[in-house]
Amino acid sequence: MLRTGEKGQRKATHLPWNCVVFSIGGRWLAVKTLEVAGISPWKPSIPVGGCTPFIASVVRQNQAVLPVFDLALLLRLHVQGSHPLCLRIKHPLGNMAICIDEEMPVLHTLEHDAVQAYRGNDIPAEGSYTSGLDEIPILALSQLGSCMK
Repeated sequence: MLRTGEKGQRKATHLPWNCVVFSIGGRWLAVKTLEVAGISPWKPSIPVGGCTPFIASVVRQNQAVLPVFDLALLLRLHVQGSHPLCLRIKHPLGNMAICIDEEMPVLHTLEHDAVQAYRGNDIPAEGSYTSGLDEIPILALSQLGSCMK
């Protein structure tokens, strides 16, 4: 027999989302911190052949050679600044690099109830949050490249 009652019941708690907020072409985007492998100065990329959407080059980061996901091209934007940065992300198929604006990314903690559904359909997103008048998408990095044509 099951009993109900307030004694011993636990209230569901939602952990906050820790994000890295960065810009590409002046547009603000976010990724979960657990999906970030690092941030460093951008090094020139090396073009490669292939037909993978939005991956047409690689970049050397220390001893690793990473495919470059051209998020700026996907968003139809241009990276801003003369000293862009490299955002190394953890993708299920292996780490990748994304060239981002030179403005230093910031860490941001979002309470669970601040995250809402992303209303756009230009990029895969786990959700979004509002900052001023801007809706900032939280990228679903595991879907980058898999659903793009």
